[in-house]
Amino acid sequence: METNAAGGATSNRLYEDFEPYCKWLTKDGQKTLEIDLKGFKKEQLKVQTKSRGVLTIYGERPFGASSNNKWSRFHKEIRISKDCNVNGIHAKFSHGILSIVMPKKETIQQAKDAAMEKYSICGIETRKRTAIKFALGVVVVVALGSYIARLVVNRHPHDAVGKVNVVNV
Repeated sequence: METNAAGGATSNRLYEDFEPYCKWLTKDGQKTLEIDLKGFKKEQLKVQTKSRGVLTIYGERPFGASSNNKWSRFHKEIRISKDCNVNGIHAKFSHGILSIVMPKKETIQQAKDAAMEKYSICGIETRKRTAIKFALGVVVVVALGSYIARLVVNRHPHDAVGKVNVVNV
């Protein structure tokens, strides 16, 4: 830990710099940085991205309730990876944990795959074009079967109708 006297409007403050505990999590193609900041309030934290691809995380708070000029602070800069969607970065502070979610950019192939809708035929997942071909094939087979059945019935009409007993009353 390092203690510094700050200049300017807060010249009476003494700062104690510290390095908070950080943990990286990766899930579903996105990275999440969790920072343990127990004792901080949301208003005492600042998270921002800079144009040069750097994520800046900063916070400061009074050090203890009785001390008015002693403050605790931290400052972290993290390089944002090139496969990160910078516009999708968002932070949440809850129960003393600052979570910063950095979603992965969609590649061109992933975008194409997402655009190509998937369908299911007989429990088998398939692409739209294959599903249409399969459906057309079923229609042709049913139509052909109906046509053949009519030919058979027209060739032997008495066999198809069967014998009927007529009773007069």
